[in-house]
Amino acid sequence: MRFCASRLVLAPVAFGLALSSFDCKSHTTSTHPAASASAAASAAPTASAPVAPAPPPTSTAQLPEGPVLAIQAGQGVGPIRIGATVATIERLMEAPCEVKTAEVCRYIKRAVEFHLDEQGITERIVIHRKDRPAGLDAQGRPQAYGFFNGGIPPGVGLGMVPKAVLEILGKPLSSERVTGKNENNTLDRDTYPGGMVLEYDEYTNGKVMLGGVIITKPKK
Repeated sequence: MRFCASRLVLAPVAFGLALSSFDCKSHTTSTHPAASASAAASAAPTASAPVAPAPPPTSTAQLPEGPVLAIQAGQGVGPIRIGATVATIERLMEAPCEVKTAEVCRYIKRAVEFHLDEQGITERIVIHRKDRPAGLDAQGRPQAYGFFNGGIPPGVGLGMVPKAVLEILGKPLSSERVTGKNENNTLDRDTYPGGMVLEYDEYTNGKVMLGGVIITKPKK
């Protein structure tokens, strides 16, 4: 297992905008009455032209969407279980699949996908960290996963460093070093009892973090 000493936090930041108004007084004098009147008129606020309030600040930061989903080994995410149909998935996710085929129901913005067997029943669930590649859109442009709204109880979330995950979940049953090149930059896979595999990715800044969780039915 490869450890990283620091923890990467992926969180949106909102910026506020404060506006202040100042009153100005002129200390210049004029002996010409018309000049004095003109200066006073330009300095004084008028009731017929009120100052419009500043628009509220905007943010382009992406926030998690949909219901909060607890990742449960061998069972599923939230109320969605291994064995769920697409109709059940869409009802409990409160939204249709963004990508729907005979093999998968995928939510790119919510960073979770449900893999289906030949009968259209969920047999595997994969949760992704933000910015993992999500294939091409309808125009052929690369897509990336958004934020998953949930985590592994009692406090493991996507983006945590391996040391922090081990402190909460304990040691896995087995660990596998990923040697081949892959699109997620996955370096290690840890298998936990009950049907759960954790994948650790090397992010673009060189830090290693929890990048994916795979839930399957427990092996007998």
